[in-house]
Parts: sequence; structure tokens; C-alpha cells
Amino acid sequence: MLPRFASRLASRALRRAGLVMTLLAGGTAQAFTEEHVIVLIDRSGSMLTTRGSGLTRFQEALSLARNYVGLSNDLPRKFAVWTFEGTGYLKEQGFADEATTLQTLNRLTVGLGTTPLAHAVCDAADELLWFEPGVDARKRVHLISDGEENNSPVTAPCYGPPSTTRYPDLEQDSWQWKVRNMLKTGDPLRDSETSYALVLDANVFHNYVTLTSQAAPAPSPFLALLEGLARESGGVYTAISDARPVPYPGDADQSGCVDMTDFYFVLEHYGVSVPPAPPRADINQDGVVDLTDYNIVLNNMGTGCAASVRTAPVPPVRK
Repeated sequence: MLPRFASRLASRALRRAGLVMTLLAGGTAQAFTEEHVIVLIDRSGSMLTTRGSGLTRFQEALSLARNYVGLSNDLPRKFAVWTFEGTGYLKEQGFADEATTLQTLNRLTVGLGTTPLAHAVCDAADELLWFEPGVDARKRVHLISDGEENNSPVTAPCYGPPSTTRYPDLEQDSWQWKVRNMLKTGDPLRDSETSYALVLDANVFHNYVTLTSQAAPAPSPFLALLEGLARESGGVYTAISDARPVPYPGDADQSGCVDMTDFYFVLEHYGVSVPPAPPRADINQDGVVDLTDYNIVLNNMGTGCAASVRTAPVPPVRK
């Protein structure tokens, strides 16, 4: 098993490096023409925990995923769906359109195992890099989870001990260091100062037993890692307490309510690409804050809010 695995890694290393450099060069030279996404959902046993809403984390994770997949987007998108638990992951669906993906999400069930998060994230990144490499596509891992890495197999490319230092100063050969490298360079053993080859969205239910509260003076090392990877890769980080509702489409500040704060935040960055505009203002994450993002906020105004917010007047936006 190990020799075959080592041989596979060696044979792909040089090709992967060349592919990543091509993607990075293409991404900076011209706009993306489409987006490839792997929706990566934790189905470990802790996802059976019931939240304040009365629904389990897994049920809420599926709701989050459906909302994300259903967002209007100016870029054509292809979605794959993976779930992970125990020592591995399941490829629930290969790359397909929105309608097929929503059908897949509706049939998923939770498991009982542990959390091989590093293994799943790294293999999803590798799959994305090798899917239609000739297309100038943004590559995105859309992660929804509630727990820390605790069971990736020793044969996995991103297997390693936990870092004894916090993000961003990660210990070499730790699983955290390898995951960052994989998202950045496509090689878990190669660090670089270059931009990220892939985008990571991190949606995390953070009340898990070993995680500290997001309201604490400093988030846990795990939350700091996910937040840092999402921010640096151009993704969106969403920390979700079990006591609060999951964010709705258009809830840019993740307050649980789509209100005028979200509206003015999008309006402030209207017409600006990401970056320099913050990713949270780009509601549909297509790389620019535009009329589509404005309409998502407008159409969801008042969702999750008190009655007074639902009737708040909305000023027009000028194109």
C-alpha cells in the first residue's frame, strides 16, 4: 500500500507543480470563465448534535449547502459533493449542475464516525486541480464541519501531528501546515509565498467539545486556522454557534438577520472586484460585488429579523 501511494505521489508531483503555476498565471492574467466547487460536508457522529433551532448540525449543514448552491451567479458553476467521516470520504456526486447537486444534497444522511478533515480537504483540493485543467476556472472547497481533524489515515498526503504553534506560524510537517500548502501550491510538502491556487470557504459549528467559544479573547487554534486559510485564500469564514441561526443568503455580517447593515456593506463595495473588496460583500462569491449581490440582499431583506427590520425602507442603487 505504502509503496504504491509513494509512487503515485512522486509521479504526479512535477505535473501538479506545473499545473498550479498555470492556474495561478491564468488567474492573474484574466478573469475566470467558470467556477468548480467541491461541497465538502462533515457527516461524523457529532453532526447529530441538536442545535437551538431544534435541527441537527447535519440538517443545518445541508440547508447551508443548498442555500450556497442555489445562489445566483454570473459564472457558470460545476459542483461536486463529498462527505467525510471515519478514516475517509465518499464522493457522493461528481461535477454536475445546480439542479443535480440539490437533488444529491436532499438524499444525504449522517454517519457515526470521527473526523478525517485533513484527508478530505487535501484530496478535494487535488481533485479540483485535476478537473478540467484547461479551463480558466476558479477552484473552491466549500467546507461545512463541526470538529477538528482527528482521524486521517497515516497513508493520507496531509497526515501529520498537530502543530504545536498557532496559525500562521505552523510547525513544519504538521497536518495544518500540509493543508495550507495543499491549498496554496497543490503539494502538501511545498510551502511558498505565492497566492493560493484554491479558495477555501470554512463554515464551522464551533460548539464542539474541544473548541473554545468564538467570543473568547482568542479563538481556538483550530478556528484560527480555518479563519486564516479562508481569509488568505479569498474565501469566506463563517463561525456558527448552536445558539444562533445559521446565516441566510445576504447576511454579510453573519448576524442572523439580513438587514440594512448588510445592504450598506454591499453598497459600499458595489462595482469593486474581490480583492480589494472583502469576500463577505461578494454574496454569491463570483469575484465582484455587483447587481446580483445587491439583489440577493434586497430579496432576502428581513429574513431572520424582527418585524421592524423586515419593513425597513431600502434606497435604490445606481448602476
